[in-house]
Amino acid sequence: MNKTKSITKIYLTCFPNGHGDVLGQAVREDGVAVAGHLSSDVGWSKHDMGLNSNWKHEIYEEKCPEGYELVWIDDPHTDPRWQDVLGKNKVLEAAANGVEK
Repeated sequence: MNKTKSITKIYLTCFPNGHGDVLGQAVREDGVAVAGHLSSDVGWSKHDMGLNSNWKHEIYEEKCPEGYELVWIDDPHTDPRWQDVLGKNKVLEAAANGVEK
């Protein structure tokens, strides 16, 4: 039997923080939050979150030892992939707080 290792997707995006900067977020496809970073703009967020640099990759490797793929989400408000991981994250948060969903 041929077993293949599963590559985990880590979704990256950023949100304006209301003060001119953006807050980058990295969330695994299972809803687990992995990393965050405050950056000056979207371009720097892509760098600071490791999309086009080696930043944060030690964290990603620790959280996804079988491998990972970074996926940038341009519009987290409408992208169904981000909405899916956000929903999973809320379920995990509720479970951690003892609330059933």
